[in-house]
Amino acid sequence: MRFIKPKDLDEQSLILDVRNEEEHKEESLQYPHILKPLQTLQPEIFIHEHQLDGNQTINIICSSGGRASQAAEMFEKEGYHNVAVVIGGIIEADYEGVPIVRN
Repeated sequence: MRFIKPKDLDEQSLILDVRNEEEHKEESLQYPHILKPLQTLQPEIFIHEHQLDGNQTINIICSSGGRASQAAEMFEKEGYHNVAVVIGGIIEADYEGVPIVRN
């Protein structure tokens, strides 16, 4: 598992947001991303649905980093090791000036 800063994300990044739907409705990354709350995340299904072969990094974000780390561990247990936790989550992304959508 790697750790990256939010400013390292861009529109080409595969971003998985593991926050719940209510958190996501309040604010989210402007970059394309996939919302899959941690409590419903099934890494093997996610890998299959998105046809991932291990070459593409899954950048995982949550509010501050805790749930993203748990999700990364889940992917690693399934044998998918190309995962990166976004340090500080959406809070840090906002602080670093990453584009955020607020509702």
